[in-house]
Amino acid sequence: MKIVFLFFLMSIFFQGIAQTNVTLLSNLNQYPSAGYNDIWGYVDGVGNEYALLGVQTGTSIVNVTDPANPVEVAFIPGGQSSIWRDIKTWGTYAYVVSDYTSDGLQIIDLSQLPNTATLANQITSWFLRAHNIFIDNGYAYVIGTEGGGGMHILDLSNPTNPTRTAYYNGSGYIHDVYVWDDTVVACDGSSQVYQLINVSNKSNPQVVSTSSSLPGIYAHSGWMTENKRYFYGCEEFNVRDITVWDLQDRSTWDLIISSWQMPTGSSIVHNCFVRGNYLHISYYTSGYVVLDISDPENPQLAGQYDTYPSSDGGTYNGAWGCYPYLPSGNTLISDIETGLYVLHFDGEVPVELTSFTAKADGNSIFLDWSTTTETNNQGFEVQRKSGDEFKTIGFIQGTGTTSEPQQYSYTDKNLDVGTYDYRLKQIDFDGSFQYSEIAKAEVLPVANFQLKQNYPNPFNPSTKIRFAVPENKFVNLSVYNLLGEKIAELINEVKDAGEYEVIFNAANLPSGIYIAKINAEESSQSIKMTLLK
Repeated sequence: MKIVFLFFLMSIFFQGIAQTNVTLLSNLNQYPSAGYNDIWGYVDGVGNEYALLGVQTGTSIVNVTDPANPVEVAFIPGGQSSIWRDIKTWGTYAYVVSDYTSDGLQIIDLSQLPNTATLANQITSWFLRAHNIFIDNGYAYVIGTEGGGGMHILDLSNPTNPTRTAYYNGSGYIHDVYVWDDTVVACDGSSQVYQLINVSNKSNPQVVSTSSSLPGIYAHSGWMTENKRYFYGCEEFNVRDITVWDLQDRSTWDLIISSWQMPTGSSIVHNCFVRGNYLHISYYTSGYVVLDISDPENPQLAGQYDTYPSSDGGTYNGAWGCYPYLPSGNTLISDIETGLYVLHFDGEVPVELTSFTAKADGNSIFLDWSTTTETNNQGFEVQRKSGDEFKTIGFIQGTGTTSEPQQYSYTDKNLDVGTYDYRLKQIDFDGSFQYSEIAKAEVLPVANFQLKQNYPNPFNPSTKIRFAVPENKFVNLSVYNLLGEKIAELINEVKDAGEYEVIFNAANLPSGIYIAKINAEESSQSIKMTLLK
């Protein structure tokens, strides 16, 4: 039986809870005898929002579109019970790992939501247990496994049958990572250090720099600010709690805040996540904590909701996980004892728009919006969701006070068929910023023959080449050097209508520019590719 506590029914009970600038929307405690661990979020193709809640016995998928009435729609059992379960998403799949089990990697198909979700595959080829997983740009980084606890890099091009590009163990045991583009921040646990690792070559990670060791801490986890300059580290051993590092120079870790702790109690920090000017934290017995980091070197307490009001002591109870990235602006918290909390941090005000629309024409995206009132700002960053994060794709310079309609368009030849989420980040003259609601653009199947730019480019030693054919055709895809000599023939056969991807491996070729050329009967296209070794 579902146990749902609504805010208006529980106001008397919760009046003693630390609650600052945060509104409780609901609490779902469906598995009290099992207990809970981590949490992540997901949004389906029509905008429904979900909590992916780690239970010690499996993964609970909860529809939170109506935040006052969360409803479980599926439960994926784990083979073994675990107090550590970590979940991330890519595309329409969730990837789940658990520590001290033999479950390996569970892959959950979310495409049937809102009706149900199913286990699509379970892989035990590379590891049986893992402590954490992070996904960025189609690669999963699995860490804290048996056999040394290094980092497995998995290519998710085939989402239900990943391939492993590398197992990196040069840093010893890695407890958690934060990844963007081709850079990994490794949290090296009991080694008491953080590291930057270059993974531009997914088969050969290389350490860029290492922080100084801070005695007594456990380098547990952390998150980068959106401009990728500052790293907020969470150390979990209740020595320093949160440290802040300036990484403007990637070769140097500059410790600018040696310790930030809650002003009262002795609670232990767990995980943190940056959204805009705020750091959202699961702070164990202090519950959900929000810091204003608009001045990264002077964080200020901006909000709190205590999910474990019986104590603020230094025990491992209370809020385990935090997810602040739902389009609604609501935050998901998993409490070890009392389950799922849907909360709203009231300090972050969205950009007010009378309209915000996105549409696609081929690979061109057109965004239109207008404001409700006159706004005085420097401009808007235009952001597109990639994986679980929004990444900036452009900027519209502001003109001071304006209420005129705005428009932004761009072309991205690497967009696959599918629906993409866009949002705006309004930057005010005081340096603060706010986010708009989400607008969606649907990229439809190409109507014409198309050869897309390879990715990555430049590359070493391999790259992906994608192309599309609108109907059944004989296709030849070959690679040439600048002298016109054919280096490789990748495709030479009839292809049905659709989009395709092939890998070009240039391990035995010298650095230089190469031409990929595709012919499909009367159609022909080519692209330049740069090999850098």
